[in-house]
Amino acid sequence: MNKLIVISFFILLLASFAPNVSSPETKNAIKNEDFRNLQKEGVQYYRKEINHAFSLLKKQKKIIDIELHNTEKAQILSIAFPEILRYDSYSDYLETSSNRILYANKGKEASDFSTGYFQMKPSFLENLENYVANTESLKPYRWIVIQKENENETEIRKERINRLEKFQWQLRYLKVFWFVAEYKYQNIDFKSTDEKIRFYATAYNYGFTKPESEISKYQSAKKFLPGENTDSHKFAFADFSIDFIKTYSTFFN
Repeated sequence: MNKLIVISFFILLLASFAPNVSSPETKNAIKNEDFRNLQKEGVQYYRKEINHAFSLLKKQKKIIDIELHNTEKAQILSIAFPEILRYDSYSDYLETSSNRILYANKGKEASDFSTGYFQMKPSFLENLENYVANTESLKPYRWIVIQKENENETEIRKERINRLEKFQWQLRYLKVFWFVAEYKYQNIDFKSTDEKIRFYATAYNYGFTKPESEISKYQSAKKFLPGENTDSHKFAFADFSIDFIKTYSTFFN
């Protein structure tokens, strides 16, 4: 009985010295420790999600090898790779359905959802097609432009949505985006491949029709979340593009 009293006393004594995890001070300490770990890990913090995104892309390697038969294969893929981290098949079905009904009939003002592995919007395809159609130097890539002869706007938009639903066509648009970027940003003096990829990826995510100064500024904006959890830690979109180049590029070469 005496031993039980002594043991109980020591348990109570230890408990009195234990930190109160619910106190503001302890919560702040834990939060600061998480932030230090995050700074140390970088995007490694999301390695599980990144590996899952890579596994989805890896299943498409046959199509990738057919469509991207050049030395920039991994670089082209890296531009849109971060978007795969946000891909969700159920949400994609709903958003594609909305585009198929509303966009096809009323245009991008009615529905302009991001769909597919590369999370492309109908408006992105429109901008890319228009840029290629109106740039003489990009004439070899005008095969992406949907021909308007004998077709009304509704049928053209339906064809655009049909393309968006296919990975192969999203890959084709991504390839053309690469050549648009090579032309559009040819006067920028990139100091390294990583610097160029970071800019191209940001232009893809932020909008290649935006001014170069805005794209440059947005490169460091830590606003991208891999998923829909708003409490998670944010990184710059292109951080995941650079990680893709460093970690997975050899698989596609």
